[in-house]
Amino acid sequence: MDSEIHLYGTVGASWWDEDYFTARTVREALSKITGDVTVRINSGGGVATEGQAIYTMLVDHPGKVTVVVDGVAASAASLIAMAGDQIVMRLGAWMLIHDPASPWTEGRGTEADHQKEAEILGTISNAYADIYAARSGLTREEARAVMRAETVLDGAAAVEMGFATSYDGATQAAAAARFDYRIYAHAPADLRASSKGLGRTPGKAAVMAMIAGRPRTKREEPKMADEEDKAKAIAGADDEDQAEETGGAEDKAAGDPGAVAAARRAEQGRTMRIMNMATMAGRDMEFASHHIAAGTSSDAVMEIIMRERQDTEGDKPMHGRETARITRDERTTRREAMGAAITAQITRTDPKTDAARPYMAMPLYEMAAICADHKGPMRSAADRLDIFMAAAHSTSDFPGIFENALNKSMMERYQVAEPTYRKIARRRDFKDFRPHPMVRSGDFPRLQPVGENGEIKFGTFGEKRETAQLAPYAVGVGISRQMMINDDLGAIDDMLGDWGSAVADFEEQTFYGFMSTATLSSDALAVWEAATHKNLAGAGTAITVASLATGKAAMRKQASIDGLKLNMTPSILLVGPDKEVEALQLVTQITPAQPANVNPFTGRLEVVVSAQITGNTWYLFADPGSAGGACFVYGYLDGFTGPRLRTNEPFGTQGWQATLEHDFGTGARDYRGTWKNPGA
Repeated sequence: MDSEIHLYGTVGASWWDEDYFTARTVREALSKITGDVTVRINSGGGVATEGQAIYTMLVDHPGKVTVVVDGVAASAASLIAMAGDQIVMRLGAWMLIHDPASPWTEGRGTEADHQKEAEILGTISNAYADIYAARSGLTREEARAVMRAETVLDGAAAVEMGFATSYDGATQAAAAARFDYRIYAHAPADLRASSKGLGRTPGKAAVMAMIAGRPRTKREEPKMADEEDKAKAIAGADDEDQAEETGGAEDKAAGDPGAVAAARRAEQGRTMRIMNMATMAGRDMEFASHHIAAGTSSDAVMEIIMRERQDTEGDKPMHGRETARITRDERTTRREAMGAAITAQITRTDPKTDAARPYMAMPLYEMAAICADHKGPMRSAADRLDIFMAAAHSTSDFPGIFENALNKSMMERYQVAEPTYRKIARRRDFKDFRPHPMVRSGDFPRLQPVGENGEIKFGTFGEKRETAQLAPYAVGVGISRQMMINDDLGAIDDMLGDWGSAVADFEEQTFYGFMSTATLSSDALAVWEAATHKNLAGAGTAITVASLATGKAAMRKQASIDGLKLNMTPSILLVGPDKEVEALQLVTQITPAQPANVNPFTGRLEVVVSAQITGNTWYLFADPGSAGGACFVYGYLDGFTGPRLRTNEPFGTQGWQATLEHDFGTGARDYRGTWKNPGA
């Protein structure tokens, strides 16, 4: 069975609380455990630095650390919980995450004192935020936002946001540890109310007394405040609090100058605390002056402010309550905006979203620095290289942002290039890399007459069908670190244009290479064959009205598998560079002087020229979008309409390394929608 450590009570030595634990006691307990350990937490928080020290001890423990939040893990205790390899929230347990506060701040001191205090708190808060961010996957700024909002999370919400790994809904949580929950604006109302009478987080004088070893006064067990207690507090007649803040009435200190001075300092502290609370709560000085003059204790003023806030804002049940939380929306918005800005910069166009405009003037390394939360200098090339390295080899979003921008830019260049094969082939995409069957002209059964009894006869598809198959292709590519560091987006744009054109050229070569030797599996004959397919001229001729008429007639006479005349008509004249002018001359609109000279093909054929067609060969094709007109198909893997870049090593010493991947397939579907002439 795993060893257990119970961290119940206040984090750090407490002047006011009976139950507490310190980094020293945790260190002593861990020194006796060599294997796995279960840490049970029920704490309202305490000293921030103590919590950080305990967190580090647990992280450094050689065995597996399982943290179970038995009741509450608030403030510093929530940070301790982050040390668990597993973090379990019991049913009814909750967690509170907020900015660390100083136990020394009492509203006194010079401007320099408060500035120094703020710097220290800022350092501690950022350290806390880094720990919360590492656990949840948030950025530091997102974690700080969670902290500033004083976020309260039940078990399910803690798991959802990544601050816990599991929710134990079968085990009831223990009662929340005793603590003055009034210091938390978002703590459950019942706990804030029951905190009346509990000791407060010690002020500077109390901590100094504790360090000096002076014993603290034994207090009675806390009890729920009744209406009489609350009335006394509001009226300023809470004798216990009054005595704690003033050190007793000055008449009790009569004859003792030291005691009188101490009482006066305590009264000044009460005054400053009330004024600070009024300012933070948005109340005017008249409110503060009234309670200062009435002798109201600072705790009673806090009670009044919290009650008014509760009446105004209300409280919701802990389970199912709406808690402050940071979602992925803000991060996603930034990621999309940066991607749009990089794409627009590369392509020299306006960004497609207004959210991208703030990033348009930023070089790549500045966007990488934002994503990597880089706080250092960005002056030299070495600094920029460090930024790219940090952004590429961390949980930063930059690799994905840059990769997506490159893909979008390359796709724009790829789509601009229009390979000629798409004019004569029909597109169909593939769900996988297996051979895919294709229905040919006549494969679909013909309609049959319905008899008097209403019987419908069922036909069958042709038994022999053609197939097409997808094939994967890839090549390693890279963007040099010089381009990245110099922010040379113009060179990157040129490179992407070259890649897009190269992929389009590859498709063109692949398709025509396949077409030139294509055969049909249904009869094992070449697509163009004279005896059976009747779509190949017996002898090569020039492109003339007579030779075009022969090809057109042959296509119209083609019959389906069932013998149905298809009446195909050509719409495309495919030629190579050697026949381009001849083809254009024939189909150009010219008004003839005599009716006998009318060219019936003028305006009826579209000339398509491909450098992949060599010599004098020319072809007629029916519109591939017409019924039965497609003789060839091409396509991509379903969901990918073109090439894509995939990062392998995001940023190494030689730059941005990736693979250019493309899944492309071709297939021969039929022979009836085309005619070939060897040319002359």
